Amino acid sequence: YQIVFLLLNQMFLLNLINDAKIEHFVGGYSFPVSGKQQEEWVKSLKCDHHTLRCVIEDKESKDTRIGTGILSNIDYRSGNAEIHIKLCENFRGKGYGVDNIKSLVKYAFKELRIHCIYCYILEYNLASQRTFEKAEFVKETIIRERIFKHGEYHNLLSYSIINELI
Repeated sequence: YQIVFLLLNQMFLLNLINDAKIEHFVGGYSFPVSGKQQEEWVKSLKCDHHTLRCVIEDKESKDTRIGTGILSNIDYRSGNAEIHIKLCENFRGKGYGVDNIKSLVKYAFKELRIHCIYCYILEYNLASQRTFEKAEFVKETIIRERIFKHGEYHNLLSYSIINELI
């Protein structure tokens, strides 16, 4: 199911991956990806119970894709997962990020029995910091000089939210 879903959204995902503005604000880096490379990657995916990939749709128009939300590194034994979101530029600052984060957190806590969800945010990415704080994540620590971008090292901030209901 997940592979078919990704194939159907291949061009949308390809545009997000190749967006230089998004690249600037996320940890790590990526090289430009061609449509053929994207298709090969999707076809190479195996069933993975440790990653949940979602495409975010506009509330008013279900045909409009606005971003992605991912839970990765899902550890069912310890109850941990990492969360990632990416939004298309024209949908940022409108509450979609907070809504998506809260939806993924709610699903992970209630359905997957996850206890802690965490993320890493580049220190200069103030918009993501505000978004996760609005979604009730707590800043935990600074991970010093972990990401190299634009000719220099940058700090990461670690954020998390704990399921208080367990």
